[in-house]
Amino acid sequence: METHPPPLYPLILLISSLLSVTSTAVGSYEMFMDSYGTCQQTSFFHVPEEGYLVHAKGSGQIYQTLRCSLRFRTQVDKQLCVKFNSFRIDDCSVHFKVFQENQPVNFGREPSEDCLYRHYGCQDSPQTVCSTDSYLTLQLHKERIDTQGYSLQLTVEPKAIQNEIIMSLWFIVGVIVAVVVVIVVLAVVIVICCRKDRHHGRVFKQKKNKPRSGGQGRLLESGPEPSAPPLNPGLEMHQSL
Repeated sequence: METHPPPLYPLILLISSLLSVTSTAVGSYEMFMDSYGTCQQTSFFHVPEEGYLVHAKGSGQIYQTLRCSLRFRTQVDKQLCVKFNSFRIDDCSVHFKVFQENQPVNFGREPSEDCLYRHYGCQDSPQTVCSTDSYLTLQLHKERIDTQGYSLQLTVEPKAIQNEIIMSLWFIVGVIVAVVVVIVVLAVVIVICCRKDRHHGRVFKQKKNKPRSGGQGRLLESGPEPSAPPLNPGLEMHQSL
């Protein structure tokens, strides 16, 4: 007698397969920029500690989009870093852009070119780029829907920005202190040089004697007075006789 599986067996297999696929997707946090459903997301993708693995590969399928924008965010005390594991664009009509949009974001519109942060195209080989805040937008732009000359794989991960801020502050403080020290040293050298020059070029003036008081002082000022001429000694003897 042939045995038949219970009627619920196909349903159990279907549920098991769905659960395994969901678990794999959630565990790896992969997404594809060539997927129409992913590109139509109208909210932020919150980036966990494990990060997101983003793929993009031109296949020329009709379900792809000309422009795909993925908006990511993380905690307020962290930044987002994009690490390009592989980057190849052979068709120069394909552009990969990184935006830092102003908040709040209008999900009904594409990112503005005023918020463009990085722009990569054919013959570029980016390595890593990090945002300055907790928001980041990635965009893949194609001019033709059937473009196939590109293949990208990148990782979006959160990174603490506290250490970078502290290092930047210490660097600024160090530069300011160095400038102040240089200014003080130059000022001291200039003062010392000025004092030396003034010492060697000094002119000593002779003091004038003050006039003495009284008659002695007047005598010195006017010089000695002339005396009366001496009398004739012969005449004096004749008069006495």
